[in-house]
Amino acid sequence: MSDEKAEIIKAGHAALLFQSLAGWAAAALIGIAAVLAAMFLGLSDRSAAQASFGLFGLAGGLSQAFLLRSAGGNVSPKQGLLLAAAWALSCAAGITPMFLTFGTPAKMVVLSFYSFAVSGVLGGLATSLVMRSAFRDAAGWDLIPSVVQWSFGFGLAALAAELIGQGLQGFMPVWLAWSATAAAMAMIIGAAGAYAIAGFLKQGADKEQGVRQGRDDEVFTKGTDNSYLCIFVLLVLPFYLNDFADIYVKDWRQWLWIDYLAVKLFPALVVIWLLLSGKVGAPAFGLTPEPALSFMAVFLIGTLAGLFLDQNGYALLNGFPGYRPLGAMPEIDSPLWKGVDLTAGLLLVGIMEEVIFRGYLHTVVSRYTRNPLIIIAVSAVAFGCIHWSGGFHKILVTGAIGAVFMMLYLRTRSLPAIILAHFAINLIDFSEIIDKSIFRF
Repeated sequence: MSDEKAEIIKAGHAALLFQSLAGWAAAALIGIAAVLAAMFLGLSDRSAAQASFGLFGLAGGLSQAFLLRSAGGNVSPKQGLLLAAAWALSCAAGITPMFLTFGTPAKMVVLSFYSFAVSGVLGGLATSLVMRSAFRDAAGWDLIPSVVQWSFGFGLAALAAELIGQGLQGFMPVWLAWSATAAAMAMIIGAAGAYAIAGFLKQGADKEQGVRQGRDDEVFTKGTDNSYLCIFVLLVLPFYLNDFADIYVKDWRQWLWIDYLAVKLFPALVVIWLLLSGKVGAPAFGLTPEPALSFMAVFLIGTLAGLFLDQNGYALLNGFPGYRPLGAMPEIDSPLWKGVDLTAGLLLVGIMEEVIFRGYLHTVVSRYTRNPLIIIAVSAVAFGCIHWSGGFHKILVTGAIGAVFMMLYLRTRSLPAIILAHFAINLIDFSEIIDKSIFRF
């Protein structure tokens, strides 16, 4: 790409950001006016919030339609109304759970992120679909990154707004504090929207330059050499057998010996041997670098999605048929060994489980099929079933987390961020470093 063309693209992105921020700032002013009107009319807090956030989303959605048109998209009035309606529903739906759940300020901050991130999928999907139809030759472009960026940005904006609102209420009237939060929320949503649109349009520029989309992994997907499958069985078998220790071993010292030898040391030695011998390359295990921004996004999305499933999945499955836990890890009496197991031990768990059940499993399964749904399903089942001694509900919950991790891996073909997310989820679940109740709704 020439320097002149790069400067044009950079200027275009700056203009896109400015217009997006301006559009959502105008939407925030409308939302603030709606709050004042609701107070004057004497509406309940929930009704006032739903109305004002709905109008905020309505105006913001319309601003995105104008933004897409200014970027060269062919957006019809009907599509503009669709965006307005989708974002109005997203905003109204995002704020509603805040009036249905009560808890500590920290819990409400976490809830605000999850609520708006989930509801933001609707607005993000509508915007992405309109983008796909608005730009020439965009019919086959990938929508998932844009939807995720909208969703994550929407959740992040709500989280920041909740923190700012709680902090300002002690210094100014409530309506003024939340007006300030609306402004902050608008800025974050505007920036996320501009980033999502710029990333979507970049696909066209990449195609024009002949840039290959995705990571080239053909070297791992040709043929059906059974040695790959045999190695996979060798790696995963200890994980399935290790759960017998949860059932029959009651002494924590014996349990640690079995666990560390079976599902940490042995698989690690096999992986190291395969790498050093040159039989399998590092990319086959997902051991590849990742850009810093992508790393942070994958880590945060993986951690927050995994925590939500881990801390709420069992309550959602309450009453669902299945067998109860057959055993559990014995309590470690030694503070030293407990600390080691909660740090180095859990990190090793994250590394080995991701390398085998995401990285290498993808390498093996993709030799037979490239269908992402099949790959995700196989990973979810394989990963869930290594927790069989914890009961059927644990298989379902861990399987769902495994599916999320495989979806992230299919987007990046890189495991370090997912490994770190796996470690963070386990650390929060097994230690008292963070109160787990703030993630339970």
